[in-house]
Amino acid sequence: MSYLVLHMDKFKKEAVRGIQSHNNRERESHSNPDIDYERSGHNYDLHESASGNYAEAIQNRIDDLLLVKAVRKDAVHMCGLIVSSDSAFFEKLPPEETRRFFEESKAFLTEFVGAENVISAMVHMDEKTPHMHFLHVPVTPDGRLNAKEIYTRESLKKLQTELPRHLQSSGFDLQRGVEQEPGAKKKHLNTREFKQQQEALHSLEKETQAVNAELVQRQREESALQERLQSIERQAQEAEKMLSEQTDIPKASMLNFKSVLEAAQGIIEHQKKALAAKGIVDAQNEKLKADNEKLQAQAKELHDKVLGIELQHAEERQKINASIRSLNNTNQNLLARLEETEKFFRWNTDASMMRDEYEREQRQEAQRKAAEQKRLLEEIKQQERQQQADKERQAKELEQQKAAELERQRAEREQQRAQSLERRPRGMGMGR
Repeated sequence: MSYLVLHMDKFKKEAVRGIQSHNNRERESHSNPDIDYERSGHNYDLHESASGNYAEAIQNRIDDLLLVKAVRKDAVHMCGLIVSSDSAFFEKLPPEETRRFFEESKAFLTEFVGAENVISAMVHMDEKTPHMHFLHVPVTPDGRLNAKEIYTRESLKKLQTELPRHLQSSGFDLQRGVEQEPGAKKKHLNTREFKQQQEALHSLEKETQAVNAELVQRQREESALQERLQSIERQAQEAEKMLSEQTDIPKASMLNFKSVLEAAQGIIEHQKKALAAKGIVDAQNEKLKADNEKLQAQAKELHDKVLGIELQHAEERQKINASIRSLNNTNQNLLARLEETEKFFRWNTDASMMRDEYEREQRQEAQRKAAEQKRLLEEIKQQERQQQADKERQAKELEQQKAAELERQRAEREQQRAQSLERRPRGMGMGR
């Protein structure tokens, strides 16, 4: 028996564009290896007025509500329901029945959320398991944008119970899936770990089916051997009967010697054939008994293997269910704590004032730290500018010193040359 997969997610405004890109295969994803883009042409949207721009369709629906208050920035703009089952379920369905399965699911969910709120019902056939992304704007019956009020614990339980009932009444053989609580994130197709666990379970189911098929074949072979054994045993019994029969040979005389001899030879030949048949039958019987014992041993081994796989399968499913329950409990605890905190601040004026004061102090502290950081950065820049000016001044002074030294050396050389000329004897000058 297969199980229905029904998973709910909530999306804020900033996530809508990414969901649209994924559903419509606007670009290839390198983070999802499960997508076979060669089969993406087989995907289809069951919503007749599906929009290629989710954000625009959502905003148009919100505008239609004529809300008095502005929509909060962190409000949930879109909810998504993933509908699917295991691979074994879809393998038994022809393409037209697979489409009917999603059409029936879409019709039921549309009635649940309201047709005017549906954005898309995209069916993906290019991943390992066919599934439908049913997207809608979370509008309450009285015209408010409120996902939390639509998907309460009770309403989601009811949805998870009534949808499989509807599908069963439509001729689909599947049961209610694992219960999922509102706010629980990514426990079905959107979680890599859960996908791997589901694939492992599917692999175990495939292995179980293969082993069961082999077991059936071995049982058929065993049955055929049993029939052959019974046939050979009947032949052996006939041969033993022939050997046990004592045929009287008439007394020989000169008159009937020839006929008595022929009769004796016939009896001997008959006995030889019986003995040979019995030997062959015995040999075949021993071989078939050995083959039968071997088959029985193989059948037992296969049966034990099936039991082991089924036990492993049950353990894996228990682990998954336990993990989901743990996540649900954790989420419920967090939601409860959050609700208690909100109630505390909502009804306790002093606490609310303390919270506001704390938040104000935090903002002031953040501003002070930012100003301090800015001042330090300015000081560092000023120091760097001063260091650069000092370097430039030192370089200029060094250049001036070098120039002065060169000038001094030149003056000394000139002075030495002049003194040398003064010391020369007058007669050594040029003659007239």
